Amino acid sequence: MHNIHLDTQAKPDLSNDTDQKKTCENGQPDLSGGVPTEMWRALQIAHPAIEAKAEKTGLEAWDDVSSIEENVFTPTHYAPDGGIECIDVMVQQYGLQRVKDWAEITSFKYQWRNGNKIGNSSTQDKMKSIWYTRFSIGDDPRK
Repeated sequence: MHNIHLDTQAKPDLSNDTDQKKTCENGQPDLSGGVPTEMWRALQIAHPAIEAKAEKTGLEAWDDVSSIEENVFTPTHYAPDGGIECIDVMVQQYGLQRVKDWAEITSFKYQWRNGNKIGNSSTQDKMKSIWYTRFSIGDDPRK
């Protein structure tokens, strides 16, 4: 078979290794391949993708309450480049009543998962639930 990945080094076969596997300070396997610690750290600094960053959870995922409010009331990912918001297109496509019904169900979803989604605080989920509840009863929170 032709090896098209000539620039990729093959990983050493450690299946017959009789030595105990080395671990890092955090208990994870040492994947440095014998590279001295200072060199490995320099590589990690130069190429941050080598080590995954810890995922933020809860309130520390947001700088402050204003960031949460911005994400609830004016999420840029639903209106790219300041254009029409997704929910407005949904109303055009499916009609206001169907979107209000969907908003009521979406509100329930945020209550159900309250604070359990990584990256979303309990406060944000509550605020989103309130937003969708308001929309579902005809009180558009954007107005």
